[in-house]
Amino acid sequence: MVCPHLNYTKIYNFDKSPLYRCNECNLIFTNRFLENFDPKDLYEKYYKNEISSRFGFGIEYVIKIFRFFRAFKIYSIYPSAKSILDIGSGRGFMLYFLKKYYKFKRTVGTQISLKAFEFSREKLKLEVYDKDLLELSLGDSSFDIITMLHVLEHVQQPERYIERIFKLLNNSGKLLIEVPNFNSWTRNLTKQYWLGLDLDYHLTFFTPETLSSLLRKHHFKIKKIHTFSLEYSTFISTQSFVSLLTKSDHLFFQYIQMPGFNLKLMPNAFLFLLLAPFCFFINVLLYFSHKGEVLLIAAEKS
Repeated sequence: MVCPHLNYTKIYNFDKSPLYRCNECNLIFTNRFLENFDPKDLYEKYYKNEISSRFGFGIEYVIKIFRFFRAFKIYSIYPSAKSILDIGSGRGFMLYFLKKYYKFKRTVGTQISLKAFEFSREKLKLEVYDKDLLELSLGDSSFDIITMLHVLEHVQQPERYIERIFKLLNNSGKLLIEVPNFNSWTRNLTKQYWLGLDLDYHLTFFTPETLSSLLRKHHFKIKKIHTFSLEYSTFISTQSFVSLLTKSDHLFFQYIQMPGFNLKLMPNAFLFLLLAPFCFFINVLLYFSHKGEVLLIAAEKS
């Protein structure tokens, strides 16, 4: 049975939202998780322009490179896979690279943000749907691999997503999930300044134990767990410490999304450059500790 999360306890009281823990399944969630709202309204302005970017041109180019290596990671995990569903597929570049370079026969995405959906369909010519996964009829046993990368923490019914994913996968199909790690070393040190909180958009939070338990409950076999991401770990750690030291609201992260000169940015940028090598080193050391910034779990339908 799906946990209704009716029996919960407040564990933190941040300015933007308290955090609660379900006493039944240990899921951690925000106030918004308990409310009724249309996710499309929340993500209407998540992507900013006609090319659906979130950052300046230089950063977008780096992100595109990361999406290429993300496609390679998918291929290396399941080289024989020929069909993939990417839930919350962003602008679709990972699917595009899988189709172009790794010869996937079917690459499907879901994206409720209108600008990113239109970019995926019109510019990249991908099979993408602008509906929530739970509203789609894609057919049981339709995919070799399903990915949900930095998406599960955004959805209102995470357990029902896992249920639906199980049905959509072929026998021995693979599931790859990546979320912020609530047990990360910087979350414990920086508290409300942890960048991974992102209380404007994140509804739930997971630890290696709670996410593994959720997947096993729905008959997945855990194949791999680690908590290091070359794309995210160093940035999250560094920005969290900079925000803690300056008592500011992630100014450097805001700057790369909306470039513009700001005197307050100068000490933030200096501290970021100073702390980044240290944070990278610590995250590498913590690769197998389950204390890194980003939790990745590869699982198999059993």
